[in-house]
Amino acid sequence: MVQGERSHIAIIGAGIVGLAFAVALNALDKEHKFAIDLYEATPELAEIGAGINVWPLTLSILKEMGLHQTLIPFFDHYPDLERRVIFGLRKADEKNGFHVYDVMNEGGALRIHRADLQRGLIQHLPLSKSNKVHINTPCTFHLNHRLKDYTRDASEDFGRIKLHFDKKPSRECDVLIGADGIHSTVRQLFLSRLPSPERYDKYRKPVWSGLVAYRGLVSREDLEETYPGHRALTHPGLIYTGKTRYVTIYPVSGGKFINVVAIARDTSNDTGVWKGPWKVEVTQEEFFHTYQGFDEEVLALIHCIKKPTKWALHVLDHLDIFSKQQVFLMGDAAHAMLPHLGAGATVGIEDAYILASMLTHQSTSRPLNSEKIKLISTIYNTVLVPHATRMSKLTNDTGHLLDLTAPGFDLEHYTLGDRIPLETLINAFRQVERNWIWSSSDPEEDRRKVEDLLESWSGPRLSISHQ
Repeated sequence: MVQGERSHIAIIGAGIVGLAFAVALNALDKEHKFAIDLYEATPELAEIGAGINVWPLTLSILKEMGLHQTLIPFFDHYPDLERRVIFGLRKADEKNGFHVYDVMNEGGALRIHRADLQRGLIQHLPLSKSNKVHINTPCTFHLNHRLKDYTRDASEDFGRIKLHFDKKPSRECDVLIGADGIHSTVRQLFLSRLPSPERYDKYRKPVWSGLVAYRGLVSREDLEETYPGHRALTHPGLIYTGKTRYVTIYPVSGGKFINVVAIARDTSNDTGVWKGPWKVEVTQEEFFHTYQGFDEEVLALIHCIKKPTKWALHVLDHLDIFSKQQVFLMGDAAHAMLPHLGAGATVGIEDAYILASMLTHQSTSRPLNSEKIKLISTIYNTVLVPHATRMSKLTNDTGHLLDLTAPGFDLEHYTLGDRIPLETLINAFRQVERNWIWSSSDPEEDRRKVEDLLESWSGPRLSISHQ
């Protein structure tokens, strides 16, 4: 590569995290070091899911990426750091449910439809025809490109990576980003190329968590007609808790809809294997049966979801490496986690922001060289692997608190529908609040950490066995 040329980065996967990385790189690449090829397997983008929480931490990153003003009209309140309720927690697996605790933090949560966030990111892609953003890092978007394999000339210390697509011409890049989700092709190929690849057999495929989630959107008008005065019509967010199951709700699309996610634990199957499709349409009767005996407010919400879907919730075992040399995994491709804390998307966006910060740092040469990319890879693993593992474990712990199965809180004596002492519930839910402190932390701390490491690198103290 000729001195002064741009390094070419290939992003596999145009979901929230892949888009966020492209936008972040363009926002930070003031020295015009890079060019991007963004590849998506599907012929068109269609974001699955409904609501997503934008935490103060997430918003800070989105501001640095230039998305702040674009997204404000879609939030349920103007962003600030006022102490707000994230969720009101109610004991609800009995006919007359009751309020237990308000989980609060600085800034609360900004609720948005996934499609609105996706559209905002797409608007800020540095595409040639864009009139929305200043282009530092030109991006070419390739739909209908399904990756089959990648190869690299092992005889070169910093050889280009060749990407092989299904029924499409091969292309080349200098850095490969796997942002292709929980079923990641890049992860499969990446793990197969590590030393002693058999060690990573259990990380190749997702594992069923033992949980299913019923999902649907409730029209505000339908809910007002079905249950006049329902607290969901005016509340920023509620969690109806019960033994082995709970229901999370919050407004999206400016309050036009209520996002409903109802999670139930299947204690009869501990194999880690889900048989059948991960997402299916189910009858309203099945949804009602699963939450039989719950508060009338919950039943009214279910009544308004005419075609609920059921999702088998899968996760990845905790990988101990996300990168090696020129290949990086991020988002669900590296650390797919459960939705109890609403943290999965944020941790993926953090991955994107931190890597973009390192690649565009003033100490990073144009074009990239072997020594620098190995250093960036090592720091990426050193900082982000333990962070993602910690967040995944915290999410699991929170799920057990919300469905009243957590050890150490005197909950094991009770079954579905039992009246649990208020003090016991408050103790458990105070821990839930503590588990959400991360959501208003400062993302610049990790950015400063990795930039300090780039500037003061001395080698052995950061080395890990995979590098």
